[in-house]
Order: sequence, then structure tokens, then C-alpha cells
Amino acid sequence: MLISTLSSSAGANLVTNANFSGAESFPGGTCPGWTVTEARTGSAFLFNDENKAVAVPAGVGFATFGASMGVDDELSQVLATVPGQVYAVSFSLAGTLAIGSVADQDFSVKFGATTIFSEMNNLTTTLTPFTFNVTATDAMTTLAFFGRNTPATDTLALISVVPASGPPPPPPPLLNPPPPAGTTADMVLRDMSSGQYEIYDIGNNSILAAFPLGQVSTDWKFVTLGGFSGTDTSDMILRNSTTGGFKVFDISNNNITNSAVLGAVGMDWQVVGFGDFSSVPRETDMILRNVNTAALQVYDISNNQITGSAFLGNVGMHWQFSGVGNFSGAGESDMLLRNSDNGGLEVYDIANNQITNAAFIGKVGKDWQFSGVGHFSSNPGETDLLLRNSNTGGLELYDIASNQITGAAFIGTVGLEWQFAGIAPVHAPGASDLVLRNVNTGAFEVYDIANNQLTGAASLGQVGLNWQLGGFAADPPSGSMGGSSQVAQLVQAMAGFGGGSGAADSLNTVPLGADTSQQQFLTTPQHA
Repeated sequence: MLISTLSSSAGANLVTNANFSGAESFPGGTCPGWTVTEARTGSAFLFNDENKAVAVPAGVGFATFGASMGVDDELSQVLATVPGQVYAVSFSLAGTLAIGSVADQDFSVKFGATTIFSEMNNLTTTLTPFTFNVTATDAMTTLAFFGRNTPATDTLALISVVPASGPPPPPPPLLNPPPPAGTTADMVLRDMSSGQYEIYDIGNNSILAAFPLGQVSTDWKFVTLGGFSGTDTSDMILRNSTTGGFKVFDISNNNITNSAVLGAVGMDWQVVGFGDFSSVPRETDMILRNVNTAALQVYDISNNQITGSAFLGNVGMHWQFSGVGNFSGAGESDMLLRNSDNGGLEVYDIANNQITNAAFIGKVGKDWQFSGVGHFSSNPGETDLLLRNSNTGGLELYDIASNQITGAAFIGTVGLEWQFAGIAPVHAPGASDLVLRNVNTGAFEVYDIANNQLTGAASLGQVGLNWQLGGFAADPPSGSMGGSSQVAQLVQAMAGFGGGSGAADSLNTVPLGADTSQQQFLTTPQHA
């Protein structure tokens, strides 16, 4: 299983796998880089059909559309485009008419929302080339072909999309100023109804500034923040909930400066986590897991491209992902899984895209739920674990070094209406502070943590619950993601975070209360 990468260099064909290589040749088949949506009735969609009635040049891949009863088959692909750029969309098309049958044939082509070609009962059996110039209006454009012709077929081949003559328009000017002095973290929110995104600069337990980032169609869902281009601050990955496509947005100084399509993979492959699994410095890589087989696959990402892929192995579905961090102390991005049946925790050391070691570190009752990982103990190079009791709201820290639990500390209790939002350096650079959000009011509260103790708390403000938290990232970034918060998103609109100054509203803080009740700690393993 490989993600199909897309090329968008100047003058090159933007279409992935235009020759339909590796396509399955049975009706309703699949093809790397393409999405097939068959008509509900009477479909006979095929790739590279040996019984073709149209002469196709040797070595040229093709698709045939055979839907009927007024419903079309669809073949589509999402392309990385430049808004305002004119593209030449080319393809060759032919068709056959069924003898003695009532004609039920049509074919149309859309580039984004624009229909660039449409015909009905008017094809010949000779492949005819067509080229249309069309202007892109978005950074991501769907090229879609629709056709039906049963019991005969429409035949499509030789597809290309290239920039037309003339340079694209200059990029729009950067509108947002850089983060103010004292910024140590960024927070991204998303309006679920409109797809608008907004970024908040945070430092010294306060909102210092807020700016719009942009708007993306709501079928694109947030995945994570990380260093995917290697040259700017924190980059954002979104995934299309329909096609499985991934897209990265480079964010620098509160502005989106670039975007790139990484490729697509079936939705049965779900994102697990991010870290430097390849052992390449300052690289952020991605692990996906198959929901049917439990297989784990790592993808190396550098300069906004998939640069490599490796199979890590399989583990039972009762082992659920908990986090990524430097649990071994070797400077790696290690993976922590938890057994959903008995609460057991297992660390997998990963280096050079391989699992190099595994260690069982203990188990805890299932009422203690994973919240996050961070540097709570203040011990250099250590990644620690935060658990929360789902019944009491109690919070417990576990120090982890050399794949062992080296210490534990109970830090307090908070009402369950306050839910985990993220771990970020909110009060100072390099800190691992806990941010909670109230599920009833939308308010945010930060708890400063150092030496396994709460050292302060502050309100960050309140925003409507239609604004979904994307997540947090260090600003400036510290390199690839390994054990900090792994969430984030784009956004536009101030969303009511304080007044025009960007300062947080004055809200009552919710201090964590001391709890003298008996705590349920991780039990140490009985085997090496």
C-alpha cells in the first residue's frame, strides 16, 4: 500500500497516473491516483478492456464508461493548482453506438465547478483529441469525467493538465503581521460550518494576537501540524474525507505561504501519529494504520513530498495508539500503544523506519484514560505521560525514561466538563503546559506544569463551540514532531477571543483541586 504522489512542477502534467498503470481491469475496478464512482445500476466501468471496440494506440492506457438508465459513471482526481493560473486540459474521447438499441450516451468533463465539455449521442469510433483552457480558482481542483453508454461504451485516454502559456499571477501579499514578541505557541481554530480558520499567538499564559488564515471546503478535515517543508514554521496537513487525499499548507509568520498535495490513500488507512521515524534530522513522518488488518505503514515526508515508505508490522486491534515520544531516551520517536482490554502499555522504539525494540511498561485501570505526552518532569530529553480518570477527573503524571516508569505524581482533579485540548509551551519556551476546554461554554484554561507540579493557571478566553480546536504548535518550532501536541488547523474570524486587542476575556479560573483519596497507579510489569 503506497500513497500515490502527485507532481505539480511547471510544465509537467498535473495528472497522476494518466496512463492508468496498475489499474484493476474488472468492472468497478480501482486505479492508483484515481477515484471511481460507479452508477448505481447498469454500470460496466472498465480500465484497459481487451475487448475494446475503439482503436487505441499501443501502450496507451484507457478507461471505458458503460453506465446506463440516465446515470453516469464518474472518474475523478484532485489536482494541486494555482488560483488564477490558466491550465490546458486535454483528453481523447471516442464512443460506439449499440446496434438496434435506443441511444443512451453522454459524456461531460468538469474542472472544478466549470463544465468544459459536454456531448450526447455524438461520438465517433475514432479517438478524437480535445483541449480546453480553463482558469483555476482554488489551490485544489477536482478534474472529473462523467459518462454512460450501454450496451456500448465511451472510451477515454491521453489525459493531461498543464499550465497554459504565460506565468501565473503573483501571489497575494501577506496580510498578517508576524507573531509579536513573547510568542511561544500558536493555536489554530476552525469554524465547522464554514471551513474558516484562524491562528492565535500565545505567550506568558495570554492570547497576544489573532489573525485569519483562510478558508477550505468542509470536506477537508484537520490532521496535524508539523515540519513538513523544513524551511518555515509549522505546516498543517488536511485530509479529504471523501477521497482520502492529503494536502499540506505551509504556515510562516501567521500566513499560509504555500500548499502541496501529498497524495491519496483509501479511507481504511487511518492516521495514527507523527514523528521523526526515519531518523532524518528535522523530518516529520506519518504513520497510518489499516482499520481492517491493523497493519502499520510509515511515510517519510520532506519538502512537502512523500520521500519514502516502509511497512512496520501488524498488531492486534485491541492495542490502541496513545502517543509518540522519546520514551527510550535515545532521541527517537517511539510509539506508545495501550491494550483496550486490560489497560496495558507497550512502547515500540522506532529508528530508520523500523521497530528496533519493544518494552511493556505496566498497566492501569481502564478508567484512567490517555490525555497526552510532554516534558512534565523537567528532566532533559524525557517524554512523560499524562492520564486522566474518566470518573473523577483526576490527573496523574508518569515519568518515562529508558522505556521504564521512573516516577509518578498526582497533580489534582478538575470537573469532567473540562476536557483535554492539548499540550503546548504556553507560559514559557520549552514548557509542557496543559490546556483544557469547557465542553459547555467553549472556554480555555491553561495549567502550567514543571517538575511534575502545577505552578500556575490562567484563563485563555472563551469562543463559541462551533469553533473546533485544531491544536497547538511551538512558535518558533523546535523541529520535527516527537512528543508534543499533535493537532491544529487553519482559520478566519476573530471568533470572540477577547476584545479588539486580542487579549483574553477575564474569566474565572478553574483551579485543580487537591485530592487526598487513594490513587490507582500504574502497576509495574512482572516481566523484563
